[in-house]
Amino acid sequence: MARVKVRGKVFSGLGEGGFYVSIYSKSFKNVLGFTPYPGTLNIKIDGDLSEIKRCLESGGVRVEPPRIPGVKLGAVRVYPAWLRGVNVYVVRPDITVYKYDVLEVIANVYLRGLLGLSDGDEVEVEVECR
Repeated sequence: MARVKVRGKVFSGLGEGGFYVSIYSKSFKNVLGFTPYPGTLNIKIDGDLSEIKRCLESGGVRVEPPRIPGVKLGAVRVYPAWLRGVNVYVVRPDITVYKYDVLEVIANVYLRGLLGLSDGDEVEVEVECR
């Protein structure tokens, strides 16, 4: 397995991450073994996107959407990753407004609080590719 390192800046997203992580929480627990904090840490990647794009298009673990009558939800791919020494997961929904220049990261803890992160802080994420 290869790993790709990318650098980027933390930013506030659309405010929908917590809603979707909560909806998928049972599915994430079944696949990842934990219930994630209800929200995502969003990172806008700087520089060349070719490696991370290849990584996110190759594999990952598929998390099936919950079945909610009348609601169309897509699957999510998850990729093990590391952020400042913390084990995290990059999530890539099949249905998303973000391109490959944005990573959405989940963990079992509130990452902004644990790592003291604010919008504009630069971070490095190492993503496991298959």
